[in-house]
Amino acid sequence: MDIQRPGTDLVDALLRALARLAQALPESRVESVGRQLGRCWFHVVRYRRRQALAGLRLAFGGRLDEAALHRLCRENFEHYGVVLVEFLRLPRLSDRALQDRYTINGLEYAARARARGKGLIILTAHIGNWEYLAAAQAGWGLDMLVITRRAHQPGVDRFWQRVRRARGVRFVDAYRSLGEVLRHLRQGGTVGMSIDQHEGGTTGVRAPFFGREAGTVKAPALLAARTGCPVILLLSWRGADGRQHAVFSEEIPLATDTDLSVVVDRTTRRYNALLEEFILAHPSQWAWVHRRWKPA
Repeated sequence: MDIQRPGTDLVDALLRALARLAQALPESRVESVGRQLGRCWFHVVRYRRRQALAGLRLAFGGRLDEAALHRLCRENFEHYGVVLVEFLRLPRLSDRALQDRYTINGLEYAARARARGKGLIILTAHIGNWEYLAAAQAGWGLDMLVITRRAHQPGVDRFWQRVRRARGVRFVDAYRSLGEVLRHLRQGGTVGMSIDQHEGGTTGVRAPFFGREAGTVKAPALLAARTGCPVILLLSWRGADGRQHAVFSEEIPLATDTDLSVVVDRTTRRYNALLEEFILAHPSQWAWVHRRWKPA
């Protein structure tokens, strides 16, 4: 029996009401309203602002002064606001309208990797509009199973997963997902994994990220080493004109060594380096509010 925590239904209902308000906005107002919401968050939620600024200083402290870092942080929060409003409007958006918002580069790399018949691991991150990307990829013929974490608040999680499911996003909870992931890969399917969130304990490996070690999920490199599945990176960003851009990388080769732990460590470092390069190109659009550099 599904036993809900107190307040779950209220939170879910509140989010559905907010979604109706967002869906009533004219398209021309979506970005401006989103940026206004983001600016409010920037000024009101100070501990999140401090967290984002700490990460930005780590990445850009030697290149940007404090005034520039604060401007970049404010732009980052504005980006979150736009992502939120767009997500709330997602149920209203037709599949065709969503696809028309995208310019896609490198999809042939994914097709070529899948043609090998070993399954495909796609790495992604919380940059650009990651929810749009999750919904859009469902129409790109990737047969992707997305490994996801649950939102801490059950009402938020219920609303979030319902919107994603309605868009055809297939996902599995990261907790105890190995069996389902392996079955999907053996059948030639694609598995999507985020690599930009802190991962500690036995499921993580310490790898450099912007010059400082960060707990990074080791499952992609470990799966690739044990199954022979190719691995590519899929990331997106929003252009100045509001258009969404998605880019697939070429296959990322495994490091070579007779010691599996060394292979996993070195390969994970490659993944972080590629992601870092992409974030540097689009610094206002990554989730700096996440506590990426937690202690081991």
